[in-house]
Amino acid sequence: MPAHDDGVLLWVRLDEPGGDEPLDAPVLPARPAPSRGLTAVYEGTGLCDPEDVVARRLDPWHGAWFRPYSFVDLTVVGSPGRDGTEDGFTVNVSFKVAGRLVVPVQAVLTAPEPRTVVMHITEGEGSGSVAETHATPLGPDELGRPRTAVTEALVAVSDRPGFALARWAAPALCPVMRAAAALLWRDDLAYAERRRHLCSTGRFPR
Repeated sequence: MPAHDDGVLLWVRLDEPGGDEPLDAPVLPARPAPSRGLTAVYEGTGLCDPEDVVARRLDPWHGAWFRPYSFVDLTVVGSPGRDGTEDGFTVNVSFKVAGRLVVPVQAVLTAPEPRTVVMHITEGEGSGSVAETHATPLGPDELGRPRTAVTEALVAVSDRPGFALARWAAPALCPVMRAAAALLWRDDLAYAERRRHLCSTGRFPR
């Protein structure tokens, strides 16, 4: 089967099960070179459709009320418009580090293809860092419920001189990054599964 190694993720093309028009290579967003940063990959599975994962990821307001333990002062300052002037959602948000210590950043969320959502940190600490989320359908479970695999690649970079030490400590820090992503996706997959349930019962329109 055709395969592609992009340096962070390994892709295998499944033409018949996928049902999509095959491409020569996956659609990849701009991301820092892995050698410049810290890289971690989270993998999880939810009882939902890919569009439920994408809808969750493209809801920039959810962090303010769904995850107050991680985000504060979230403001949406730009969103896609009919005039085509905006290509994604732009948010100003502060990430909680510890106690009252927060890190303010500006981030842009875009969808380069139907099952991928990318968040680029464009201003503030870690500018240039990327969180890249892919939703892959796995087929139904034994009860006929849809299953979706979530693969999130995190590439963290910084211009601070001390970041070289962080890269040296990557074997210890990358598992921490993966665990932090797993904590967030525990809630986010519950969100996606709830959305799918509400849609399947007609209580929430697709």
